[in-house]
Amino acid sequence: MPTNGTNRPLKLQFGLINHESCYLTAEAFGFKVNASAPSLKRKQVWTLEQDSQDTQVVYFRSHLGRYLASDKDGKVTCEAEGQNTDCRFLITAQSDGRWALQSEPYLRFFGGSWDYLSCFTQVITEAELWAVHLALHPQANLLSTARKRYAHLSPHNGQIVVDRDIPWGVAALLTLVYLDGKYRLKTCDSRYLVNDGELSAESGRGTGYTLELKCGKLAFKDCEGKYLRPMGPTGTLRSGRCSKPGKDELMLAIYILPQSQVNPFLCLCIQYEGS
Repeated sequence: MPTNGTNRPLKLQFGLINHESCYLTAEAFGFKVNASAPSLKRKQVWTLEQDSQDTQVVYFRSHLGRYLASDKDGKVTCEAEGQNTDCRFLITAQSDGRWALQSEPYLRFFGGSWDYLSCFTQVITEAELWAVHLALHPQANLLSTARKRYAHLSPHNGQIVVDRDIPWGVAALLTLVYLDGKYRLKTCDSRYLVNDGELSAESGRGTGYTLELKCGKLAFKDCEGKYLRPMGPTGTLRSGRCSKPGKDELMLAIYILPQSQVNPFLCLCIQYEGS
């Protein structure tokens, strides 16, 4: 992985949007949390941290450096200065791309709206589902962790292939476009990656992917429940046969910025279609 200070690995920072299209917010006063903001700003940015012993367990750190927590009665707070037992959560990705957040010690789900947030229900309803809006920089390079090669738009066959040692030029830059709860991979010539490996000028069902986090890396699940991976000698990026992500399906997203312009809240920006 590049470590020269200009290429930086993905830090998963994002906003969480509830069923009423409001963002989870960490307030400075009293370290309180609510879900009432209409847009993603500093107070709505959360950082995902994985447990060092159990990679299925995650922690949500606010912009204030405090951790989201739930006690045995379902009371939600965000004032913990460190990763304690009540801060441990599990993520269950839904077919529509949203996340259900479950307290790992108490097995209850987190949800609600406005000031009425709790982590007490044992079942997942609309109120317990959160859409993920990544707070990242517009363009990034994708690195296959299995092949240790970068993806780029091939001038020969018009596909995205994973065969470069160094992500050089605009052909290696990809944009993640958020639309209808799914993410699209958009090339430098404004085409979208279809799950069969082809590129399309139009966004459709086959161009939408659900992001999943596995061991700190990203996996892209298509509309059929299969995952993107490099295929064949040239590593054409397309959906394979696996319904569970393995090493071949895992990728790192790496952004490129001058050191002087690095913003700790921007790693890879998700562009809203039509915005």
